[in-house]
Amino acid sequence: MSKFFLIAAAAAVLAGCGAGVKTVARGELDPTGRVAVMPFSGRDGETGLSLAEAFTTYLMDAGFEVIERAQLEKVLAEQKISLSGALGQEDLAQVGKLAGVRAVVTGSYRVRRENVRTVTPAVKLPPVRTRPGRRPPQGVKQVPGQVRVETNTIFSGLTVKFVDVATGRVLLSSSVEKDYDADSVNRALAAMAESIKETLEKGKGEK
Repeated sequence: MSKFFLIAAAAAVLAGCGAGVKTVARGELDPTGRVAVMPFSGRDGETGLSLAEAFTTYLMDAGFEVIERAQLEKVLAEQKISLSGALGQEDLAQVGKLAGVRAVVTGSYRVRRENVRTVTPAVKLPPVRTRPGRRPPQGVKQVPGQVRVETNTIFSGLTVKFVDVATGRVLLSSSVEKDYDADSVNRALAAMAESIKETLEKGKGEK
């Protein structure tokens, strides 16, 4: 699953175009604040962790200070909380206090497999030239067509939420309304981070 995170940096710059991101702010959130990013919940833990790590990079690009995963794991281990487990209100308060963050970022995703069938048409071979007096070769004069089936991983329902560790309220949520394959899911994550940044900056300017 790790291959879909090997995306060129240029893709992140253009990620906002047509990404279909919807971001809603429901409370005050410092756009330069310190947050902790939990692994995304979904089909498997490895993919959820990879999504969280990729999203962390884009959040940092957007101006957030994100605590290191090793530090977060240490805090959760001290509280005997699973890195992939859901956090209750008391757990959130403890994580916020020990990690020094106001908000915990949680994420979720759905994934499905799609088979893509590609048909290569038969190719007619050009006539074979022979020397005078020789008979042309007999047999097949075209290359038969081929059918190839590839399986693509499709991500949908990507959502992130910033949860206030003190109150348990969702301060902000962002989601994408389009599907992305494994090779372009980083575009969605980058677009979400950019949308979050723009939403918070807009809200700050309106005050």
